[in-house]
Amino acid sequence: MKKCKHCQTEIDDKAKVCPNCKKKQGLPTWLIVIIVIILIVVIVSALPGEEEDKQEQTGTTEPKKTELELLKGHKGYADEYGTFYYIEGTVKNNTDKDYSYVDIEFNVYDKNGNNLGSCYDNNSNLEANGTWKFKAVCDGEANDITRYKLVDIDGY
Repeated sequence: MKKCKHCQTEIDDKAKVCPNCKKKQGLPTWLIVIIVIILIVVIVSALPGEEEDKQEQTGTTEPKKTELELLKGHKGYADEYGTFYYIEGTVKNNTDKDYSYVDIEFNVYDKNGNNLGSCYDNNSNLEANGTWKFKAVCDGEANDITRYKLVDIDGY
């Protein structure tokens, strides 16, 4: 048993209409409308934007110019003993501010696409609009590394 929301008469738990006052026991219509509107707004805002969709579908390879940019011409190689793997290249500071610290990180993979580890390098004092020639050292088996992928360039 439960009480009617309107007249407080005890009614059956499953009653949709109070037998005493004849009023519905469900949520008010205005509340249901508000809940539906909120759900629609949440669902629409969660959908990806048109620009994101277009980029993903076309496979755009032209990177956006960021504050810290990895320039073309970088390369990876194992040392002559196969002990270490290095990735060398240049990072450009595309801003008018100095960075007191910058780091770069890559993941390295074998021919089957297995992640073998990471490569890191860091630098202090990258000047505004300056460049940094980095040499990231990798952990993992150098001779098994067949490709690498940039994970992050960060600075402050």
